Amino acid sequence: MQKSKNYLKMWVILMPVFVIATISFNWFMNPYGIYESPKIEGVNKLKPEFYTHLRMAKAWAVYKQKPDGIILGTSRSEYGLNPNHLGWDSQLVYNLALFGCNLYEALRYFQHAHAIEPQKQVILAIDFLMFDIFRPNLFDFEESRLFVDPEGRVNPQLSSEKLLTLISIDTFFGSINTLKKQKIVLSEMHLPNGQLHWNAPSKGIRQGGGHRRSFQSTENNAINYGWFHPLRNPYRFTNPKTGQSTLDYFRTFLNIAYRDNVDLRILTSPSHARLWEALYIVGLWPQFEQWKREIVRINEEVAKHSQKPPFPLWDFTGYNSLTTETVPPLDDAKTEMKWYWESSHYKNALGELVLDRVFEYQHPERVVPDDFGVLLTSRNIDEHLKMIRASQQRYRESNPVDVAEIEKMAKETLARRQSR
Repeated sequence: MQKSKNYLKMWVILMPVFVIATISFNWFMNPYGIYESPKIEGVNKLKPEFYTHLRMAKAWAVYKQKPDGIILGTSRSEYGLNPNHLGWDSQLVYNLALFGCNLYEALRYFQHAHAIEPQKQVILAIDFLMFDIFRPNLFDFEESRLFVDPEGRVNPQLSSEKLLTLISIDTFFGSINTLKKQKIVLSEMHLPNGQLHWNAPSKGIRQGGGHRRSFQSTENNAINYGWFHPLRNPYRFTNPKTGQSTLDYFRTFLNIAYRDNVDLRILTSPSHARLWEALYIVGLWPQFEQWKREIVRINEEVAKHSQKPPFPLWDFTGYNSLTTETVPPLDDAKTEMKWYWESSHYKNALGELVLDRVFEYQHPERVVPDDFGVLLTSRNIDEHLKMIRASQQRYRESNPVDVAEIEKMAKETLARRQSR
């Protein structure tokens, strides 16, 4: 009996000590960069765990930095769009793009940043996949981590949410990993401005056998899981059961920006031509064209209702002198492509040209090709889509090996679906 009492006393004493030690360790190591702890070289200065809790880490980064300019989009923008580009008018810009982001998440993070600090300029880089109503919020998305709710009301639980991470076992293991990984190179991590380091994928592509293997992997993933996930409904803008629509999210985004005089610039990401071939071969090209028509229509409708000029909407998709860059052969693991990592993600060098075009900025050491980036309006959208179809045909004739490779992947996928 006495032993049991002694154990209980020891437990009562040690438990608070353990909790305090865990809290102190988590605060000091600060694995996700959300606390105001000191940074010590070789101990906790680098934050390799930032990526593992990206949506939480970036939400708090915006709260701490209070940028008046942000970049929104998917990992394509996270790799390729530079917050330090000289075309920005904002004083402090943060890359708030999120891997696997859908349009609802982009809208909510815009509301979050705009409520913390009124946004002067915003780049919204939209992708076709973001507008799939059946594309879920990613696992680390939590409404409670955002400064306001969807109706704009301030979140009263935000401070407690931050405190809870201090006693989290997940944070504890993140702190241990932070200590272990201090020798990781900066070029494999996020930069303080939210952008993934522009050389982040380089090592993985070399070790994986070169660019073409990475292209094949990306296209296979898009065909089998991105556009046609086996556990989800087919791609749609609107959920026929609930009536929810990603086009309505887009409209809400525009209404806020027009209402508050945000300098919003919208662009479609310049993925490689091979990805557009894959999209065509799986039968989604009509919806892809309809998506462009819809975003043009809604942008002009909301502008008219707001009695303001439409926000500039730049299309960088399709087939042009940059998106058709030659992919090295399968047995070449050494050649470095200039503009692309694989068919979905473009390099920072290409992103600089995108922002040059969007900001109408002229850099003395680079020139944006005339065929890269088209400003879309209701007057030119049909002709523009027609020109892309013609360019698509020329690409197929000039790149039969690439097209055959993608067709083979698509046929194998179709055969597997039919056998189920």
